[in-house]
Amino acid sequence: MSNKTLTFFKFDDFYLDIDERRLTFQEQPVPLTPKAFQTLVVLLRNHGKVVEKEYFLNEVWADTFVEESTLAQNILTLRKTLSRLKNDKEFIVTVPRRGYQFAGEVQEILGDEEIFVVEKRTRTHLIAEQREIHDSLDTNSGSTNSGKITVNFRQLFLKNGFSSRRNAIFAGLLALLACTIGYFAAFGFRGNQSFAESQFRNFRTDTIVADADIRNSAISPNGKYLAVVQVKNGIQSLYLRQIENGNTVETVPRINGKFIGAVFSPRSEQIYYSVNETLEPNKPAVSTLYKVSVLGGASQKILHNIDSPAAISPDESRLAFVRHNSESKETALIVTDMEGRNERSLAVRQSESGFTNGGGAWSPDGKLLSATVFQRENSRVSAQVAVVNAESGEQKIVSHENWTSAGQTLWLKDGSGILAVAYAAKSPSLNDELWVVSYPEGKSRFIADGINGNYGVSLNAATNSVVAVESNKFACFLTAPVNNLFKNTHVLTTISDECPLPFGADWTNDGRIVYSATDDGNADIFTISEDGSERKQLTSDASAEISPKLSADGRFLIFMSNRTGQMDVWRADANGTNTKQLTTNGNVKDSVISPDGETVFYLAQDSEGMVETLWRVSINGENPTKLTDRMTRSPRISPDGKTIACYISNPEINSMMLALVSAETGEVLKYPATPQNDDIPFLDWSKDGENLFVVLRRGKPQSFWKLPLNGSQPVRIREWENDAVFRLAISRNGERVFYEVGNQLNSVVQFQSLDSDGRTGFGLYK
Repeated sequence: MSNKTLTFFKFDDFYLDIDERRLTFQEQPVPLTPKAFQTLVVLLRNHGKVVEKEYFLNEVWADTFVEESTLAQNILTLRKTLSRLKNDKEFIVTVPRRGYQFAGEVQEILGDEEIFVVEKRTRTHLIAEQREIHDSLDTNSGSTNSGKITVNFRQLFLKNGFSSRRNAIFAGLLALLACTIGYFAAFGFRGNQSFAESQFRNFRTDTIVADADIRNSAISPNGKYLAVVQVKNGIQSLYLRQIENGNTVETVPRINGKFIGAVFSPRSEQIYYSVNETLEPNKPAVSTLYKVSVLGGASQKILHNIDSPAAISPDESRLAFVRHNSESKETALIVTDMEGRNERSLAVRQSESGFTNGGGAWSPDGKLLSATVFQRENSRVSAQVAVVNAESGEQKIVSHENWTSAGQTLWLKDGSGILAVAYAAKSPSLNDELWVVSYPEGKSRFIADGINGNYGVSLNAATNSVVAVESNKFACFLTAPVNNLFKNTHVLTTISDECPLPFGADWTNDGRIVYSATDDGNADIFTISEDGSERKQLTSDASAEISPKLSADGRFLIFMSNRTGQMDVWRADANGTNTKQLTTNGNVKDSVISPDGETVFYLAQDSEGMVETLWRVSINGENPTKLTDRMTRSPRISPDGKTIACYISNPEINSMMLALVSAETGEVLKYPATPQNDDIPFLDWSKDGENLFVVLRRGKPQSFWKLPLNGSQPVRIREWENDAVFRLAISRNGERVFYEVGNQLNSVVQFQSLDSDGRTGFGLYK
């Protein structure tokens, strides 16, 4: 028998087994993609040394051409994964212009295959038992460890120093004893563990397709087709991609508006897609549900007034979706027949605790519908998973998590659990996450983060895998004169996940830039000089800190943070010390500070209409006051502190428009004329208060404009044909502009569970 050397690494409470390709934290498995695992192995083998980028590429991606951005994304994934479990330590350090270094203390342990031979033959069963019986990753099980038996023989070997064949035989006898005890312990204490509790504890992530133009995806239940929405020249189109050969066919050439969501019929024969259509200029958009065959042909209109993706019952006899009623301030889960007739409001909730736009999902037997809802308790609002009886409409909250937002849900194939897109309250990064909630027990377990829930999540029933979209941003920090953005200065290159909230930036009085970033998987605030030097970190809380703004006198720094479990506005000294919470609304979306440093203006979700409205509060957190009753976005205050430029809903045309609003009363003073644009832009004021600088998008190109407020014609300063602008800030002296420009790459990925279908080697679980 050959004595093959096996290698293990231990750092902090992590244990990496190269032979089993397994990383654990406090004896619980940590999911990693294959490439991220290999990247970590390279770092550990060279711990204490700087690993050059080229070395990584040769070791991890041998015989494959990839760019450095791929390596950077793997490093980001590792940082996020490790920091989620151990957020008080930084294990991976970036060495500028060279590579990366593992900074933690590492123990490398060697052993012989001969010594482990008995243990290796039984380990698969033992670890399966450990996953099934002891589940410390469940966040609210409320159970103790009594009656749970786990054995880890590799750790037993390390602790006792087995070094001979006799000791190996002894270890084998212990293994046999543990197997016997484990058998009866499992049978006696747990009996029939659910499928939901066994799945996605280990998984592989595979990329199906990647493209900057992707906006939504859905996999067919049989796993043969992928529906993808792409944007080309500002026009959204629906494509059907065959998974096996990669062939792509344009199924819906043009969508007159914005896509809401798509789903395949259970037999994978049709695609049902909902869109927000602009049928006539200056008229309110109309939300419509269509269906189209996977074989092609014309789309068929099903119904109007739908505010979510549709859900189709397993027997293909009923549709379900969410509808908002602004007049009654209610949201309803609606059920119809397949032609959109015989409509019934199955369940109704008030807007402040209403259904989200994630829509519903049918259970495998068609008797239940799951959906995400807002749940209000006292002054706190959380997002939860609700289950609704498909006949009686009876509702039940089944999750008990402190989520700040949630989206789509999916049922596992046997009905034992519900997959949900949600965002945890104190998450250090700001991306959607994938969770599984067991049913009916309601035990929640985190699976993965970094997905874009707005772009759809679906289930490949054939392989029991989840398909979602990951959004990654590849960009540069640049500065330039406000009237000549072609004469720019490169500050920093950034690679990060895309975030639905504004990361934000501002200028200090001495010409430095203050900004937020997730360099280590944790959103924090930094300052940096224009030449990229003297980078300094201002905040280091385990939660997220974003959207920094400085008072004109340089005394105060305000920012948004979820350190209390909800996103609120905080104040600090300019160096990041002496923090104080200013708001208690929760779900704050944006904030600015007045020039005199005495007032903070912010966007918070209205408790009645569930839309973001404009508020103000004193710099000491006193006298919070709501200023607007309508949807408001991107507030920026004028240099004299009297006017706020923002985007606000215009009730006459039911559309968002650029407006000047009184900082005192919230009254709309004026709707300045702007060039046509597709999205809510980034904006800031000129120093004299006579102009606005805005970034507009019309189709694919984005452009930087100066908008005179005296009625003169807007001036286009620069256009980007293929790049996007992610943030903008005008310097204190009004002469320079900071902006982040780059691309967002959207990848359709498949999370394939590597766990068995609820079975162990003993055949106990079915």
